[in-house]
Amino acid sequence: MECHYAILGVELNADDGTIKKAYRKAALKYHPDKNPNCLEEATEKFRLVQAAYDVLSDPQERAWYDRHREEILHRKKYENYKENAFDLWEYFSPSAYKGFGDDANGFYAVYRDVFKKIDVEDQPFKDEGSAGDEWMPCFGNSESDYDDVVHEFYSSWQSYCTHLSYVWESQYDVKEAPNRRVARLVEKENKKVRDKHKKKRNELVRELVSFVRKRDPRVKAHKAELERIATEQAVKAEERRMSEMRAKAEEAALYDQENFEELAKHNERVSQLENMMRDEFGFSSDEDSDNSDQNSEEEQEYSDDMFCVACNKMFKSVMGMRNHQKSKKHKENMNRLKQEMQEEVSVDDLTEDPNREDIEDEIDDRKLTKKQKKQKRQQQKLLSNMMESEPLKTKDFEEKIDPVQESDEVPKPETEFDGDTAENEKSVADDIGNTSECNGDNDTSLISD
Repeated sequence: MECHYAILGVELNADDGTIKKAYRKAALKYHPDKNPNCLEEATEKFRLVQAAYDVLSDPQERAWYDRHREEILHRKKYENYKENAFDLWEYFSPSAYKGFGDDANGFYAVYRDVFKKIDVEDQPFKDEGSAGDEWMPCFGNSESDYDDVVHEFYSSWQSYCTHLSYVWESQYDVKEAPNRRVARLVEKENKKVRDKHKKKRNELVRELVSFVRKRDPRVKAHKAELERIATEQAVKAEERRMSEMRAKAEEAALYDQENFEELAKHNERVSQLENMMRDEFGFSSDEDSDNSDQNSEEEQEYSDDMFCVACNKMFKSVMGMRNHQKSKKHKENMNRLKQEMQEEVSVDDLTEDPNREDIEDEIDDRKLTKKQKKQKRQQQKLLSNMMESEPLKTKDFEEKIDPVQESDEVPKPETEFDGDTAENEKSVADDIGNTSECNGDNDTSLISD
């Protein structure tokens, strides 16, 4: 049985317009009136053309035909294909060939015939006019070029997909289905079986290709050549890298020498400019450095003014420092700091040697950090300001240090009064007497009334 698409000479994905145009062309070609010399043959051809167009012009019949096309065409034709199939398992052994020569039993001749037979088996199942209708690349011989023959052969066969339909493996006949539902189930089951056999066939052929490629002397030679080229390239790359490193080292040494010469020239020009400035203006860069040191000290003093010693806080603005000085917490800390400083000064003045104090201050300054030294300077500055504004009295220090003085004198009792106190009490009594007399006169006047 011939395919309807082949009868009309169209592809499987042809549209309705193309099919109709092909049908008209074939009908005119095989019409019995146009072929009076071969009437029977023309009549048969015209009947097949008419049948093909009847099926492909109806969308439903065409869809059903597309689904069952392989079974319709190949089932009866290849019913006994399984018995006559080409067995590939015997070629998975080195005993299948003798040596790697070009003789009849050699490696190249044996596997060239094997892959040729596989391609011949697929040819009847290939669609005419399609991309898969072409023959697969040939295996070649021992003298074949790797890029033109060997590489092309393995690149094509390693992705081999069989064209065998395996319709002879179908378990059920779609034509015997009683209704459409059963036909779909039968078709689904048959397709599952066919796909399973196709997969096994593809895996078998690809494994055979890998087996042959692993033992192919042409592939081994090409791999060795690639390794040799890679080694040479690695050696050249290493030599190139070492030469570049040496060139960079030489360039760096030359650059350092040039920089040293340029630096010497620059220092010489700077010294000349300083001499010119000293001769013309009377100052040099040393004086500028002294001015910069002085400015840095002024900046340090400014930063000290923004630091609160009592609260151990640094402020960014003058207003922030002023607001802080007005706070209750700052005043409490200042009072406490003043009291502690007064006690320290009193004890140091009365008990310690001034020379020893200088030595200990020097030792402490060495141990203190920058921040602690800064706080100590602030404390000393604050203490000096306090001493200038409120000079301390030695009597106060004596009372704080030794508040209780031992004495032989007996303290006077609190009930005794001195002369001034007695006179005051006498005048108070006289005032009370006069008041009472006035009250008596008032009472007498009230009674007479």
